[in-house]
Amino acid sequence: MKTLHSGDQAPDFTLPGLDGRAVRLADYRGRKVLLTFFRYATCPFCTVRFVRLAQEAPRYAEQGIQVIGVFESSADYVREYLSRRGLPFPVIADPDGTLYAQYGVKKSLPGLLFGMFRMPTLLRALFDRDYRMAAPDGSLIRIPADFLIGPDRLIADAYYGSDIGDHIPFQRIDRFAGLIADNRSLPT
Repeated sequence: MKTLHSGDQAPDFTLPGLDGRAVRLADYRGRKVLLTFFRYATCPFCTVRFVRLAQEAPRYAEQGIQVIGVFESSADYVREYLSRRGLPFPVIADPDGTLYAQYGVKKSLPGLLFGMFRMPTLLRALFDRDYRMAAPDGSLIRIPADFLIGPDRLIADAYYGSDIGDHIPFQRIDRFAGLIADNRSLPT
């Protein structure tokens, strides 16, 4: 599976969103995009990240960034477990992993094991009143990934998580959005 890097052309896609409308990367030409690959809809780590990203999405939209989320679950499962939280950005259900493969999003057994040490995140999900534990509807060893895509459809930042709870730091998204203007290096 080929991974993508900064400067690569972002692979184009057209897939149905949860609202039934097609989500096309080409429709966002001229805009910045955060394409975020979650695991499955009931993943506690992904739930915490989804909630935080939903809170930040309006701020990013003001800066011209379109967030697009992808889950390795069926559309029905994603609707059942996440729509009560609201879907402030397009969400794609990709249970076959087609888009995951296009973007080189990996699976890793060590990533599953190391992710289990993220206890504060796990506990935050488990004590969230809207979180319901349920059977996974996707691969347990899928690792998240995030791509910051420029208006020219070139990847500005390709972030492949190291474990099941690892997503791109919000500071890197803020820098991409222009919310951080200095040139200090960001944590990886």
